Amino acid sequence: MTGAEEREAFSQRLRTALDQAGWKAMGATLLAREFNRRNSGPAITPHATRKWLQGEAIPAQGNLQDLASWLEVPAPWLRFGDPALPPQAAESPPAPYLSGQAAKLAADYLRLGAQEQRIVESLIALLLGRSGATEAPVESAPRR
Repeated sequence: MTGAEEREAFSQRLRTALDQAGWKAMGATLLAREFNRRNSGPAITPHATRKWLQGEAIPAQGNLQDLASWLEVPAPWLRFGDPALPPQAAESPPAPYLSGQAAKLAADYLRLGAQEQRIVESLIALLLGRSGATEAPVESAPRR
């Protein structure tokens, strides 16, 4: 297998692992942000993650280990695609499908920084605690 083929194969495995972990439409910028939130080493750039996603580069060993840990797949599978080590995430249920306003809110939330995300989480907990809601709200009738 040539170097270009190895990089392309890695890119496909990375996308598979991202999909199985519930990050189906993740672009380079969001991948860099989420990776850096979990990364044990120096921050990486969206340019680097774009190369991973486009099959132009394979991450350094430390970053590969962090990716595998985050995505809950074996690092050897992510790097080499060993068929004896299929991704463990394949056994997990698929992420719920969000449409319309819920998808927009989820995407907006993911664009927030860590501190802003904690504020939103606290606000949601406060609102749910006050209303006593334990289930998803029922859609109201359309306004006239």
